[in-house]
Amino acid sequence: MQRILHTPEGVRDIYSRECEQKLSLQDRLHAVIKSYGYRDIETPTFEFFDVFSKEIGTIPSAELYKFFDREGNTLVLRPDFTPPVARAASKYFLNHNMPVRLTYLGQAFVNNSSYQGRLKETTQIGGELMGEDSVDADAEIVALAVQMMLASGLKEFQITIGHAGFFHALAQEAGFDAQIVAELKELITSKNTFGVDKLVSDQTVSETLAEAFRALTGLFGTEEMLARAESLTDNPQALAAVDRLRAVWEMKTTCPSTSVC
Repeated sequence: MQRILHTPEGVRDIYSRECEQKLSLQDRLHAVIKSYGYRDIETPTFEFFDVFSKEIGTIPSAELYKFFDREGNTLVLRPDFTPPVARAASKYFLNHNMPVRLTYLGQAFVNNSSYQGRLKETTQIGGELMGEDSVDADAEIVALAVQMMLASGLKEFQITIGHAGFFHALAQEAGFDAQIVAELKELITSKNTFGVDKLVSDQTVSETLAEAFRALTGLFGTEEMLARAESLTDNPQALAAVDRLRAVWEMKTTCPSTSVC
């Protein structure tokens, strides 16, 4: 019988110097998160499928590694950490009176198509701030991301901040069903302007709404993009999302020059 020495597609061995560098980087990033008061949490490698449902998951169902246990329950190798951490927080910290700060580190599994050129097993580290719906909380997460980038050795980088409420408000106004919303979200995320235009053109929506959806693929940049977003709609929920982003931006600009905000 022939010995199999290579790994399956989408996974790889990490060894010697590269492995040492990876572990060192993990330690540096973990130290930054802990310095912000985040506490460690470990969640299972696999969860019930419902934990990653469309309502709370971030990965399409077709890209999940699914299997069954002895009782016939559908289980999933975790594709990301936010839904499991949210599940655990709702179980253990539901009556917590203070904001909950949790940090995680572990492997995540996504069954990407081979043409995407991504690994199917990756290491993820991050922090979740829950129970605090404020501009200060948003700014804290941005500051944490910046500090982690700096700790990794990066000197030139950009962080894009958005608000899902803007898109969802427009989608609700348009009356799109869940499937159209999912397809449109994927097209916008990949900045597929032609795909968005075709999908929106096939729906019965006002030209104002259609133009707003078309603009979303290019709606990124600096502060002037906030005014551009406001010009696209008079939807109160969408405008509230823009106001929230502006508040975060203004907090950044009013921070002392010696701090990272």
